[in-house]
Amino acid sequence: MMLQGDWEEDIWMRDPAVCFYNGSYHCFYTHIDSKRALQEGITLSLARIISNDLRKWSAPEILFDSPLGFSSPGNCIWNGKEFVLCMQSYPIDRGEQYGNGNCRLWTSVSRDLKVFSRPVAMDPAGCRAPWAVTSRQIDPYLVKGEGSFHVLYKTDGCLGLLKSLDLVHYEEASEAEPILRQEQTPDGSTVENPCVIRVGERYRMYFAPCRPGRGIGTAESNDLIHWEGIRYLDFPKVPWAPGGPTAPMVLDDRARSGKWLMFFHGDTLREHGGALGLAFSSDLEHWEM
Repeated sequence: MMLQGDWEEDIWMRDPAVCFYNGSYHCFYTHIDSKRALQEGITLSLARIISNDLRKWSAPEILFDSPLGFSSPGNCIWNGKEFVLCMQSYPIDRGEQYGNGNCRLWTSVSRDLKVFSRPVAMDPAGCRAPWAVTSRQIDPYLVKGEGSFHVLYKTDGCLGLLKSLDLVHYEEASEAEPILRQEQTPDGSTVENPCVIRVGERYRMYFAPCRPGRGIGTAESNDLIHWEGIRYLDFPKVPWAPGGPTAPMVLDDRARSGKWLMFFHGDTLREHGGALGLAFSSDLEHWEM
């Protein structure tokens, strides 16, 4: 299923993050207006669409539109008193295709998923991990634990991990090395767009390899730091996405549909071009479009 439907082809949609609340699926995503990009240069925005049935979706609602390029929402979680949406800033210099060294991680909060606060940077200085070459950070994903939180992120083609007690102050949870680096992937690809779910007593990660044809990677861990069983899924072909599927986000929808859902975007082979897709599974191994 392609979520973009018959909307304008000039709108590109990437990096879905979905939560279910009060009878509706809220899909946050990276929104790019290609016509605007031709006139002003590429700017990423963070938008949302809403559905009650996963088939019919509302028109896009832009939540954050800024030169900072708020985008790539990782997920939206309930912290006990409010919803917390994590995202990146991705400022792109005029004439460039990718974000500069000032990319950072941010959060915004909401009581009702209607009104969101102004984004706040997790650390304005960026990545401080001793193993990191740059301070650049993108693609956050929040994991709520017992009395603490963790944030997965990408820098230098690897995945790092932050920890926080209050989602205000953060420190590196893995200072010695990344939690996932390209030498660990089956073909040596760098990685991005992590998503983590709990399956029994273990964590399961889904991630995107940075390679032609993309694909969906997975791994398992007991502690969010040490990952094993790193491999690529035998994921269905995506006919409408010649660049392949990427940026997976898995939602446990078994209480409603009886399935696990995987939202992703398919690359269209145009720079930053993409559309959103949906697959489902009963066992997290075998996926259907």
